[in-house]
Amino acid sequence: MTQARVGSRTALLERLVNKSGGVRSEATIQSDVRMLLLDNELGLAADDLDVQLETQVGQGQRIDVEVGCTVIEVKRSLASETAIAQAAAQVSNYVQTRAAEMGQRYVGIITDGRLWIAYHEVEGALTEATRHTATTGGPGAAQDLLRWLEGVLATKKGVRPTPNEIADRLGAESSSHALDYSILKAMYADSRDLPTVALKRELWADLLRSALGTQFTDSDDLFLEHTLLVNSAEIIAHLVLGLDAEELSPATLLSGDQFTIAGLHGVVDRDFFDWVLEVPGGDGFINALADGLPGSTGQQSSTTC
Repeated sequence: MTQARVGSRTALLERLVNKSGGVRSEATIQSDVRMLLLDNELGLAADDLDVQLETQVGQGQRIDVEVGCTVIEVKRSLASETAIAQAAAQVSNYVQTRAAEMGQRYVGIITDGRLWIAYHEVEGALTEATRHTATTGGPGAAQDLLRWLEGVLATKKGVRPTPNEIADRLGAESSSHALDYSILKAMYADSRDLPTVALKRELWADLLRSALGTQFTDSDDLFLEHTLLVNSAEIIAHLVLGLDAEELSPATLLSGDQFTIAGLHGVVDRDFFDWVLEVPGGDGFINALADGLPGSTGQQSSTTC
């Protein structure tokens, strides 16, 4: 990275975090947020970046910034819980409206430049999934914010799935993991009493109890973490095979049919964790998971998520 680009990032972050130059309007902060989204780290080229300032969305209301399947509401300050609650309520309407119009899962972000909070919809209300407080102090601070944003937006494609990239982008501390886990948890809460879901949950517990004995702690959190880990690994296995995961159906990604065709057995098989496909929103969840994993080759556009 050139020294000029590092300096530009640092200056932009200084304006966003410390509001250098005195009181700044929401429009000015919106402009800086747009500049941040155009950073090369997010992998958005001019041709496929769809950032719209003040996009109208029903009843005369306007989205501050929209990119892909994410709407961003910018405020001058989110220093109080009241301000956060009011901004979340506003972005909730945007998320629900856009999701209904486009038939896609939408994510909402509120920010004042310093504080960034990402939400997803659960039964008509927004649930916080992950937040990041930006700081200044060199290129590392900007990198932290950009990595958080990339995890939420899932915009960067063709990332080589090295151990470091997977850990950084999908690890337990990443924004991507926090968002995916929060969505998965909401799906499970709505569907845990379905007979097939309950059966697979029970069979999973019985197997680990037999293998680990008293060392096994039976918990929904562990079941969901295991589900997310296995689903992600199965998709990555298809990427390693050279397949475009975004062109395969969710059922194909979790069944291992492509490996059978290639004469490979025991790599990906149907298991306890394909319960995701049996619940509302499951197909969309797997598609979004495949779209955001390192190694995916699809191109981000204004109509895809």
